[in-house]
Amino acid sequence: MPAPKGNQYAVGNSGQPPSKYTDEFIEQEAIAFIHWFSQPDNIYFKRFALERGYPPDVLADFAKKSEVFQRAYTFAKAWQECKIVEGALFNKLNSNFAKFAMANLSGWSDKQQVSGDAANPLAFLLQKADGQSKDLVNENN
Repeated sequence: MPAPKGNQYAVGNSGQPPSKYTDEFIEQEAIAFIHWFSQPDNIYFKRFALERGYPPDVLADFAKKSEVFQRAYTFAKAWQECKIVEGALFNKLNSNFAKFAMANLSGWSDKQQVSGDAANPLAFLLQKADGQSKDLVNENN
């Protein structure tokens, strides 16, 4: 799209504006990110971005642009998961909210494990009653 008529500042500028997030800035943010996360009360890393003055989705952009930030970002995700799980285990965090957070932040899911025949869950008991299954406990030993 050409510059508007009479706009002397837009003449000859056909590209995107320069990014204010330079490689050096992103690497410094990676160091600050790890330092921030080392504080015990810092759990939700989106707060880091807000405290630093940029939108949280910029963290993912930083990770795409910089290998150093990618490592810090991956580390922070794992550390966040540990802090949430341990907080719930030691009753420092609400366990229901921790479950909700892990499902949404880390992709955890609450799955039921079914053993035996899912189509006929009473099959084991029926076989036991008929004498077709092996005894699980040997009474003679």
